Amino acid sequence: MGSFHTVIVNLKNYKESSGQNLEKFLSSLNGIERENNVRTIMAVNPLDLANAKKNSPFEIFSQTVDPVPKGAFTGKIPVESLREMNVKGSLVNHSENRVAPEKIHSIMEISRKVGLEIVLCVESLEEARRYVLLKPDFIAYEPPELIGGDVSVTSAAPSIIRDVVDACSAYDVKVLVGAGVKNADDASKSIHLGAQGVLIASGIVKSHDPLKALKGIIQGVADSS
Repeated sequence: MGSFHTVIVNLKNYKESSGQNLEKFLSSLNGIERENNVRTIMAVNPLDLANAKKNSPFEIFSQTVDPVPKGAFTGKIPVESLREMNVKGSLVNHSENRVAPEKIHSIMEISRKVGLEIVLCVESLEEARRYVLLKPDFIAYEPPELIGGDVSVTSAAPSIIRDVVDACSAYDVKVLVGAGVKNADDASKSIHLGAQGVLIASGIVKSHDPLKALKGIIQGVADSS
């Protein structure tokens, strides 16, 4: 899917988009038309993965995974278990769930063997330069101070986005932009800065009209492709 642009909606543990409300939230997005050049993915809490797989027309990623095989690993989420559920990928190292560097290395090694896509979240250009050497499928650049806020990283740090894209392009790693992305303009700017797509959460889940908000984001990406 190298020619595709990508929109990932991180449902987090928001009340509106998890647990008993997950099915209702996903149903509210049923009017989304598939754009030929935009891949739309929902990143779901592991507890909700089975329900999401049954009720979503979108691809489903996990919000986290552990660097363990199947076995005596109580409370862990094995990479292999996600693939058996036909979950295609996972976020790793989100600013709300940071992972130690040695565990990131192990996750990448195991995931590569079974074909689980990894969206590796970074908080800085320095982290992007370090972790791109592991060749994840995506690097998601999200400055933590902008997450959930009203200022988009595309406005606050456009030059850093370009630098992250430059650092990743040499390794054929796709870049997603997150933190403060709220609308079609933010999504469009991300693509024009060289990113392959966006990682968004509250801009969709907390919107008064999630369907309209997601349509706008997808259109912003599609029109800039």
